[in-house]
Amino acid sequence: MFPTSSSYWSSPDLSLAAFVAPNAVVMGWVKIASGVSIWYGAVVRADIERIEIGEGTNIQDGAILHGDPGKPTILEDWVTVGHGAVIHSAYIERGCLIGIGAVVLDGVRVGAGSIIGAGCVVTKDVPPLSLMVGVPAKRSRDVSPEEAAELIEHARSYQKLALVHAGKGTDLGFATVY
Repeated sequence: MFPTSSSYWSSPDLSLAAFVAPNAVVMGWVKIASGVSIWYGAVVRADIERIEIGEGTNIQDGAILHGDPGKPTILEDWVTVGHGAVIHSAYIERGCLIGIGAVVLDGVRVGAGSIIGAGCVVTKDVPPLSLMVGVPAKRSRDVSPEEAAELIEHARSYQKLALVHAGKGTDLGFATVY
């Protein structure tokens, strides 16, 4: 983790994380639960508002989490935040997938088990078990209970992969083909 440029903020406690990439930036008022992974080039910047990341949640490469004063960024357990996604002052409930390059803006609450499609811009609350697509994001269909369970299993796979990156495991978590 890159050091912050100021001693104003104490260093976040990363001891429960499965993996924090050496070039990830995690600073400020960040609370991290067990099994969290924060991947290469990700930024979790809690300099003006708190950020909470729940158990088993993964913040993939290049993703950004930030917030405005009085509007914390909260991610519950087993959330996957895709490569290059941005979550700003939003609340993401358990087991959601925030797709590659998606943007979830201030004040939005994404209901449990929802999928925010790649490239979406979400400006309004999302009901649980919803697939959202487009700019601005629109509800496309229901997410089935089976699909919602697969989202949590996907996050568990990332937790296993994180342990390999941290030098604490050998199970890649995903089937590989060479």
